[in-house]
Amino acid sequence: MLRNEIQDKTGLTRKAMEYYEEKGLIYPQKYENGYRNYSDEDLEVLTKISFFRKLGMTVSEIEKCFSFDYNTLSSILRKKQHQLELDKKRKDLLELVIKGEERELVEERINLIEAEESLYEKLEGAFPDYLGQMLFMAYQPFLKEPLDKSGEEAFKKYVEYLDGLPSFELSKEEKEYIEKMSSAFDMQSLREVHQAKISAVENAEEWLKKNEDAISQYEIYKESEEYQNSMMKEIQDKLQRFMSDNKYYEIAIPLIRKFSRSYDDYYRKLLKANEEYLNLRA
Repeated sequence: MLRNEIQDKTGLTRKAMEYYEEKGLIYPQKYENGYRNYSDEDLEVLTKISFFRKLGMTVSEIEKCFSFDYNTLSSILRKKQHQLELDKKRKDLLELVIKGEERELVEERINLIEAEESLYEKLEGAFPDYLGQMLFMAYQPFLKEPLDKSGEEAFKKYVEYLDGLPSFELSKEEKEYIEKMSSAFDMQSLREVHQAKISAVENAEEWLKKNEDAISQYEIYKESEEYQNSMMKEIQDKLQRFMSDNKYYEIAIPLIRKFSRSYDDYYRKLLKANEEYLNLRA
């Protein structure tokens, strides 16, 4: 197919098509006279690109989708949901400014938003795709309190620690597996899961007794041949080794507890809940 046909079918401009060719997303056949012959595969790719661009996806996000499969869209969706939430917070602050709110209060909230955004970006950079977002989600509910002076220093050290981490390497198959497993979870459902965990440690003894059968079934599954030979087990073990090798629990967790009082409270209750769990299984 010639360029004009593709443009009619996709609505893309000539410059846009040339750009996507430069990015290596399409591979039209080139003739000496400068004309290009686009294949059905090129048309399919450009149709998808046009669709994704209408959804507001960046070129880098689109490249990411074509590098793996459509399950990658789930991690992009969570990222965009997070960004939209930050944008809404900024909009709310702008409305406060218009209404004459004290500058000091507004700046305090701006600093909190910037801290949350910075942490998200650092986690996303240090960990690939879904894992980085999951790690962020583990702490996001505890990042809504203002940082005091000691907290600011701890947060800075935490970000520096993340910056210094080596890449967490996963195979293409492992990444695809994680994305497939996570495709049903958006930011809201992840929050609900996290809230359930927080509620569980609030009254661990009662929760453990109420869910004793489910816990037993889970323990049986964890010992099963199916789980022991699963990719999930392989990925979890790999992540555990990565955390251990980089002293995440010794370095990162104490820093998080310093810049988030609510996480420190949750962590203390989690330790107590673990003790009660071990006593229950003894």
